Amino acid sequence: MEAEPFPELKIKPADFLNKLDGRSKCSKCDRSRKFYCYTCYLPVPEIKGRVPKVKLPIKVDIIKHPSEVDGKSTAVHAGVLAPDDVTIYTYPCIPDYDKDKVVVVFPCETSVSVDQLVRRDTNNPSKCESGLKRAAPSNDEQTDLIPNKIAKVDYVGNDEKRCSNGKPENTASGNGLCQNATSSVESDAQKANCLIERVVFIDSTWNQCKSICNDERLKGLQCVELKSEKTKFWRHQKNNPATYLSTIEAIYYFMREFHQQFVDQAYTAQYDNLLFFFNFMYKKIRNLYDGGDNLKAYKSEQFLI
Repeated sequence: MEAEPFPELKIKPADFLNKLDGRSKCSKCDRSRKFYCYTCYLPVPEIKGRVPKVKLPIKVDIIKHPSEVDGKSTAVHAGVLAPDDVTIYTYPCIPDYDKDKVVVVFPCETSVSVDQLVRRDTNNPSKCESGLKRAAPSNDEQTDLIPNKIAKVDYVGNDEKRCSNGKPENTASGNGLCQNATSSVESDAQKANCLIERVVFIDSTWNQCKSICNDERLKGLQCVELKSEKTKFWRHQKNNPATYLSTIEAIYYFMREFHQQFVDQAYTAQYDNLLFFFNFMYKKIRNLYDGGDNLKAYKSEQFLI
């Protein structure tokens, strides 16, 4: 394990987390927690205001496998650090998605890269190609054009948004229920010249995630794959390549690529703090395990390539 897993990133120092004495009660549910509550997605009261808050350019839904241990899941980091833009569901609770405006980050035979997300037709701003290029269109295939209209989705108000199984679900924002309202204010996604409104991530082991991805409610969503980054995650992934990222890593790298492709301003570390807790825990594990070089996750052949 390297001393600095992300030396080029501007991540807020987290040394103050080491000064926390024991566990604390969550300000919302009163459960005993360390650093943050993985049920309410809140930092413990002692560090409230010191944990960075990240604004994302596109809304994020995380579908968590029920067997995934909340206290070990890096998906919770996103809920704590970007509460206005991240909603976490527990499978089988899945929203009903508009398949033209939502993508799922998952490697498969038909997945595309982030830079294949279609941009606005610059010759006619009133028209926009449909959300994504398909995996392998023929040379003479024409992509349908649809109006360029993106609604900003916030999680405010008092109306419960229910999953397709009829049950309300906890969310990383609002008052604990997945709620929604429409605003005429331009979102970063609108400014991004891209029709995609929301991106879905699956939070589970790689062996478990197939059952979620094969769910009928996710079928038809275009898959997006992140191929160029290697994970720094300390949990061993048997028989999987190092390009299979942890959930928070996948969210971070997707946001970086999405910003670079679609947001009309230079990237200035806006999303680096998504890795705030991940970076801290990586270093903590490295210290606990004498440099971490003997951890199974870093001895696998995939990491030696």
